[in-house]
Amino acid sequence: MRSPRIPLALLPLLVIAADAPTAATPTVRRHVITEAHGSWPLPLPPGFRPRWISVANAGSNDVVAPRLSANGRPDWFSTSEILAAILAPGMSEREKALAIWRFLVDHRYHDAPAHSGLEMHDPVRFLNVYGYGFCDDSAVNFMVLAEQAGLRARVWGLSGHVVPEAFFEGNWRMLDPDGKIFYLEDDGRSIAGIKTLEQRPDLIRKHPSPFYRDSAKLIAIYCSVDDNRLSENYRRQSEATHTMAFTLRPGESLTRHYDNWGLYFAGEKSPRPPKATGPERFGNGRFVFEPIFADGVFALGAEQVDSLRAMRDGSGWSLTSNDATGSLVYRFAGPYPFLDGAVHLAGRGRFSLAFSETGESWSEIWVSGPAAPVNATVPLSAHFRTRHGNPMYAYYLRLTVHGSVRALRFESDIQVAPASLPALTPGDNTLAYRDASAPGRRVRLEFAYDPSVPQND
Repeated sequence: MRSPRIPLALLPLLVIAADAPTAATPTVRRHVITEAHGSWPLPLPPGFRPRWISVANAGSNDVVAPRLSANGRPDWFSTSEILAAILAPGMSEREKALAIWRFLVDHRYHDAPAHSGLEMHDPVRFLNVYGYGFCDDSAVNFMVLAEQAGLRARVWGLSGHVVPEAFFEGNWRMLDPDGKIFYLEDDGRSIAGIKTLEQRPDLIRKHPSPFYRDSAKLIAIYCSVDDNRLSENYRRQSEATHTMAFTLRPGESLTRHYDNWGLYFAGEKSPRPPKATGPERFGNGRFVFEPIFADGVFALGAEQVDSLRAMRDGSGWSLTSNDATGSLVYRFAGPYPFLDGAVHLAGRGRFSLAFSETGESWSEIWVSGPAAPVNATVPLSAHFRTRHGNPMYAYYLRLTVHGSVRALRFESDIQVAPASLPALTPGDNTLAYRDASAPGRRVRLEFAYDPSVPQND
């Protein structure tokens, strides 16, 4: 695993993680929550740098849809929660459109998109997993958010650029999140639409884009009327269906890092060359699952258990096959794409592992040697898609046991968008936690940070 790559923009963000490699030992704060709603006061020093936060199921029941937010700000769990973070009661249509535009300007950036799949045009996946894309990705996500907010919206293809429009104040108005620009008409207030800009290159020249600095090129793109097209195809290639819900089994944790160790998805249809460096800013994280053998808890989160039982083994517990051979199947699923992983196993006997994306067709990936003590780490990286197709959000592992397992740990590495994580600031902070679990939860939170960062860092 490579060393973390520090993002270029060091924003005061809360991030989630566990044991990724770091350059120095951070300060770690811990808190336990046992109710459906809880809060955690978290004072932080000036100049701190957030490293990670860990959300772990430390109980014996499933933790369903755990969510964290900070300082009263909504999280980005769903499209409605994203809009709650953007909009305020009583906003006019103009204010809504400008607020959505500003939000996208601030929380995504221009870079080669990870792939061309439908999820790039779902705000939840786009903003929580990636946070970067080209102009069409920003334009379509603007359209989706605007329509979910009750506005009329559409997307233009300009043969060289893609921009959205929203309808308010009696006309269509163009607000370009990717170019970080909109253009004012002569009254200094009305926002121009495409039809006005086609005839008014002076407005484009008067209000230069802070991102697309070649005004002459922009004028040529807008004013070449014959190749400006409204594109309903972008609406067909958009959705607002995903949430960031997931379930933590007993012994399982979600981790997200502020930095990364170089794992990112780039499908073959991504414009990013295969040997190019990664996105400008992205994060990595990890799901870790260590099944609890005691009292048979390991079976609660399994898809299938055959001829296996938990037994006391000295001062601890082991997983033992009842007959000649037992088997255990787990499904791993979440709202973040799986890019790498490993299985750590210790025990005595003969073991094998098989991998499946669907739970139906299996590929054997590892077989232990003759019956003997086993202490093995089995890499899974070859079985995840990182450079072709669309990313993988679920997979299955089947462990076959002839003997006993003393320790078992599953790791699944993921990609996350750091800007999606709750923001923390120096001074007093309040972390808010909530989930949809049944009573009896026990959730352990850990937040790690560097106490101070040199000014020239």
